[in-house]
Amino acid sequence: MSKKQVKGLVILLQLFLIGALFLPAGTIIESSKNQDDATLSVFRMIDRYAGMGFADDARFYMIFACLFPAAIILLLLVLKERKNFQAGILLSAFYATASACFYSAAKTKMVDYATMTILPNIIILISLVSMIMLIWGLFLDPPAEKSAQRKN
Repeated sequence: MSKKQVKGLVILLQLFLIGALFLPAGTIIESSKNQDDATLSVFRMIDRYAGMGFADDARFYMIFACLFPAAIILLLLVLKERKNFQAGILLSAFYATASACFYSAAKTKMVDYATMTILPNIIILISLVSMIMLIWGLFLDPPAEKSAQRKN
């Protein structure tokens, strides 16, 4: 797998993470009348979590969930050499950690309000796979001084 293929795959994974914010991540327990109102998207779950008194935590995760995948895509396209993979690894690790913390806290705090679907687990898994792919891309890209020595 080449560096370009790794970049393309990571960009697709990050686009999935952005799109997953609009998919149903939970189901409201008490609402059995209307199925459309019974599902919780990630944004609605964050809003409900903020309404339970955890506004700072919800705002923090909202920033992570919206900006970090887009920032990883931008950094992969803008930065050169190994810096693009290094910055992507750092942001991806932060995103995976924040997602795992938020979803486990939301599952614990919202146990009497909603049940979680498998989507939060898939979001965490995709962010970890993305981080592993970025690490793989870093290994595929040799350091600058070694590549300059090989040319001579």
